[in-house]
Amino acid sequence: MSDQNEHGEVHQTVPAASDPTGEGWLSTLLGHNIRIRTHGKETDNRVTIIEYIEKPHSSPPVFTRHEFVEIFYIRSGTLTFQFLDEEAFQAPVETVVTVPGWKPHAFWNDHSDPVLVTLVCSPAGLDRFFEASHALLQRRPPDTADRDEMAAEMKALRDEYGLEPVAPAPMIKRWKTA
Repeated sequence: MSDQNEHGEVHQTVPAASDPTGEGWLSTLLGHNIRIRTHGKETDNRVTIIEYIEKPHSSPPVFTRHEFVEIFYIRSGTLTFQFLDEEAFQAPVETVVTVPGWKPHAFWNDHSDPVLVTLVCSPAGLDRFFEASHALLQRRPPDTADRDEMAAEMKALRDEYGLEPVAPAPMIKRWKTA
C-alpha cells in the first residue's frame, strides 16, 4: 500500500515476503524470487529498491562487476558475500553491505533457510534487467529452451545492462550452522 502526502512524497508499506509466487514477484534464471519495490522510472533513474529471496543452499554466481552501487540490507537469514581476491564473510540479519561500483563480488546462501534482502541500487537499471530476464523466462522456460540459445540471450541481457562477469564463481566453504 502507498499513499502520497501534501509534499508529493510517497510512503509505501512493505508487507512481509510471505508468498514469493504472489503478485509482483519475478523469477530469475538462478531461481531467485525478486520484487521491485521502487522502479527507477519513479526516481528519474537515480535509484531502485528491490526485495529478493535468496533460496537455501544456493550456489555462488560468477564474480560480477557493474557501474551501479548496491546496498544490501539483510532482513532475515544470513547471506555470504565475497569480493574478488578477499575472504568470504557472513552477513547476518540486520547487516548492511555496500558494494561500490565496479567492485567484483558474489553472494550466496550457505544455510537451510531462505534469506530475505532489500537491495538498493544507484543509479537504477537492475530493475529493468530483472524485468527483461523475467520476460525472457516467460517466453522461453529453461526446462524447454535450448540451453545454448538461452545462454546467448542471457549474455546479451547482461551486456545490455552492464553486468560484467570477471572471474569464475568462488569456491565455497559451507559454514557450520548451529
